Amino acid sequence: MDRIMTFRAAWRELAPTATFAGMDLAEFEAASGPPLALRADIAALELQLDGKKSAKADADSAASELLDLVVNSVRGTPGFGPDSPLYRALGYIRKSERKSGLTRKGATPAVDANVA
Repeated sequence: MDRIMTFRAAWRELAPTATFAGMDLAEFEAASGPPLALRADIAALELQLDGKKSAKADADSAASELLDLVVNSVRGTPGFGPDSPLYRALGYIRKSERKSGLTRKGATPAVDANVA
C-alpha cells in the first residue's frame, strides 16, 4: 500500500503528464485502486467485528444474569428446589449429592526428614 501511494505521489508531482507502461496517471490510479479499496473495506469490517464482539459480550452478560435468575427461581420453587432432578439437569450438584466437606486426619506421626 505504501509503495502504491509513493508511486502515485511521485508521478503526480514529478511527471503528471507522462505515460509509463502504456498508462497515464489517471489510468495508473484506476488500475492500482483495488488494493487500496480492499484495505479500506477490511478496515471497516474490522471495526464492525470489534463492535459485534462488544455486543456479543453484552449479550452473554445479560444471558448469564437470566440463567442465574432461572436457577435461583428453581432453587426457591416448592416442588423443585436445590435437590430436584431439574436442578441437576441444569448442571448443578444436588444438595443430597454434595459432600459434607468434613475430613478427619489420621493419627499418623509426622516423619522428620533429618532423621535417617
